[in-house]
Amino acid sequence: MAFHIAQGSPNPQVLLPGANSSFTVEVYVDGDPVGPGEIIQVKLPEGLVFPPTGEIRFMKLDEGINRPMAIESRDPDGRLVRFKADAIGNKPDGFYSVNVQAAATAAPGDRTVPDGLTIGVTSSKLSFRISAPQPVERRIYGTVAASGAVSTGTGFTSVRSATSTFTITFAKPFTSVPVVVATAAVGSATPIVTVNSVSPTTAVIFTANPGGTWSPQPFHFIAMGLAAPTA
Repeated sequence: MAFHIAQGSPNPQVLLPGANSSFTVEVYVDGDPVGPGEIIQVKLPEGLVFPPTGEIRFMKLDEGINRPMAIESRDPDGRLVRFKADAIGNKPDGFYSVNVQAAATAAPGDRTVPDGLTIGVTSSKLSFRISAPQPVERRIYGTVAASGAVSTGTGFTSVRSATSTFTITFAKPFTSVPVVVATAAVGSATPIVTVNSVSPTTAVIFTANPGGTWSPQPFHFIAMGLAAPTA
């Protein structure tokens, strides 16, 4: 009697640091079917664990079967877990879904355990990929007074360095150059507000009176772009 056991698709399973997901396991046996009770062992690579509240479920989606499996044992560090298999046929029939969680501090990269899945004397590899944290959208907005002081808003500072030149500095830089829009804050005759330059860390704004003469004017602004996720 020879068992076959393998990680299902996607392979490798991809997770972000700190993420909780599930991967699938398929198993079948050469020859006659085997009754319930065979022990399946899952060995996870460094940086990944079977969570204390994690589940292993047996699924046959076409038959509407989705039931939890009893956990036989879980090592204290969470990297080794064992459970009893359902009945095993001589072809893949359903699959197991196993919870897995990546450590928040896990470094990006591929991780493979040659004997990550074991049933009887048969083992096969288990593969994961920790991807780098993905940028998230950030919006910084506020109002700057004619003096250069921040009137409203957070996440930035501002100074007026010349008659009509304002430099906004973002408290946390964007990962790339954001889009910045600025408009006049007062006046029935609208002052002129121009975004002169933008970088991931700063935006320089020029202002002029309605007649086009450079002069300090209050303005509203919004900066929108991608930033590193908050830890």
